[in-house]
Amino acid sequence: MTTELLNALKMVAAEKSMELDDLIATIESAVTSAAMKRLGRENLEVKFNQEKGEFDLFEQIEVTDSVEDPTSQISLEDARGLDESHEAGSFILKHMEMEGLGRIAAQSVRQMIHRKGKEAEHHKLLEEHRQRIGEVITGTMEGRSVGGVLFNLGNVGGILPKEEQVVNDKFNRGQHVKLAIVEVCDRWSDPVVVSRVAPALLRYLLELETPEIGEGLVEVLNVVRDNAGRSKVAVKSKKLDIDPVGACIGVRGSRIQPIVRELNGEKIDVIAWSDDPRQLIASALAPAKNAKVILHEESKNADVIVPDDQLSPAIGKRGVNVKLAVKLTGWELDVMNEKEYEEKKVRTAKLKKYKQ
Repeated sequence: MTTELLNALKMVAAEKSMELDDLIATIESAVTSAAMKRLGRENLEVKFNQEKGEFDLFEQIEVTDSVEDPTSQISLEDARGLDESHEAGSFILKHMEMEGLGRIAAQSVRQMIHRKGKEAEHHKLLEEHRQRIGEVITGTMEGRSVGGVLFNLGNVGGILPKEEQVVNDKFNRGQHVKLAIVEVCDRWSDPVVVSRVAPALLRYLLELETPEIGEGLVEVLNVVRDNAGRSKVAVKSKKLDIDPVGACIGVRGSRIQPIVRELNGEKIDVIAWSDDPRQLIASALAPAKNAKVILHEESKNADVIVPDDQLSPAIGKRGVNVKLAVKLTGWELDVMNEKEYEEKKVRTAKLKKYKQ
């Protein structure tokens, strides 16, 4: 071998961002194992000579007070005849010649360079995708595993866990699906975690279907979603003559319907943002109507009184509607009908009197 080998190792170490000594130690270990297997012996050690750019094979000879195996041991007296610093239990390295060592070393180096190259390429892909967390990409459905649905994302695999799927999501092999990148894991198999319930996906689809958003005329201020197939979007117009809700929905739903289809029938409430918390909260509880909002600003809590026939839609199935309204507005909401509100006032008055 020549110093070309050393230069190749330096290049691999630089690409992998690892210390040259660590890379050499790994290759030395691999060549040592190959030599032990070839010669059927355990007391061997391979060292890389950086000056010559070659690997040298040594036999480890144990220094001992009592020699039991002359092939692997040397007496302390004889060892000190070679070097006075030797002590019992230390080892002397005896240079050996081995036919084919250079070929074995070269093969180990090639395998190491190939492996490190693949690792470096994989690491680069992961870093590129980490920079894209929050972005939306298109994946091709490949199959299913215990962990979720598997997707081909072009140059890396992705997984859509069950908790990141919308309740109505059903995929066929080969189907192209829009997905939001939410996490990248340090593993070889399907390292990119994607989502169908991430707000970023709905925001992306709105931007895609609503030119006014791309032109900066309508701003999406908040997007909240639930994997039960419900979502709410708050939008605001930057021009008085543009209706932000109408811009997002389109004529006869022409803009919102493609989004609903992409999200497999998700129910999307688009509301106009208001700087008045009362108005914002009332709008956020859609499809409920005629909500009366009483703010408690110190605790950022609000009592919301709705007619009896609006209580169920305000709360929603399994409480999803009010949960989304809380996320959208940032206010804790206590939704009730008029009778429940009067009862609450009585309880609050009694508690206040008791504390006094």
